[in-house]
Order: sequence, then structure tokens, then C-alpha cells
Amino acid sequence: MKFVFFLILAVLTTACRPEVAENEQVVFQKETVRIIKRDSGRPETVLTVEIADTEAKRRRGLMYRTALADNAGMLFLFPVRKRISMWMANTPVSLDMIFLDGQGKIREIVEHTVPFSRDEIRSEKSVKGVLEIKGGLSKRLDIQTGDRLFHPFFMAETGE
Repeated sequence: MKFVFFLILAVLTTACRPEVAENEQVVFQKETVRIIKRDSGRPETVLTVEIADTEAKRRRGLMYRTALADNAGMLFLFPVRKRISMWMANTPVSLDMIFLDGQGKIREIVEHTVPFSRDEIRSEKSVKGVLEIKGGLSKRLDIQTGDRLFHPFFMAETGE
């Protein structure tokens, strides 16, 4: 009986997950961000990212993208700190997901996500942002926990 209950619950949960149509029009603003190494204070990496700062934009994310440049990514911004759950549904390219606290400090990195996977990728800590870049790029650029991403969203939080 428990098995049937959990099976029904799983089906309902999956059915209630919002899907985003490939042709749904979502426009992302592009901005430049810098990632500063925790031990040097100098710019290490400059990226042009698309900003996902509304529910519709966060839902769409990088779905249906077949390529991502080495100097590009998407920055998901959340209004409150919480444990974030992401997934790779309808995303054909592998990504690195970089979880950021309220000051833009990198708290966790999940490398080489699996394209099209519906498995949840959850932050272990409460965060306010997620930077998605091409899979494997965080290692190639030596991006590590403790480094800091500079963007006005995080600077407002720190009062800078």
C-alpha cells in the first residue's frame, strides 16, 4: 500500500512540475561579471552572463541551448536566501553550477551536470544565486569555493 501511495505521489509531483515550451519567448538581459580569486584580489575571470531574475526567466534558464561559449553563462538571482534546487530537463549541454551566497562568495560547485536529467541538483547551503557555465569550465579556469563573483546584486547585499 505504501508503494502505491509513493508511486502516485511521484507521478503527481512530476506532473505538477512546470514545463517551459521551447518557443516560449523569454528575453534575458546580458551583463558582465568578474570572478575574483580568494587569495589574490585581482580579476581572474570575466564572463558575459544572461540574468535570470524573475520566476519565468529562472524556469527557462538555459533550456534548449545547444551551445555555450567559454566566456558566457547564466546568473540566476533569487530574492531570498534558501537551499536552491536546479535540474537539467530540456538542457542538451553539460553545465557547471556554481552556488553563491548573499555576498557573491562561491559556496559550492557542481561540475559536469548530466544533459536532460530530471534529477535535482541541490545546494547544501542557503544561497542567493547560481552561476551556470559550460561543463568543465570551472576546473579549466581554476574557479574554486571561496572565490567571489562581483555583480551589483551581491554588492547591494553587502552594502558596498
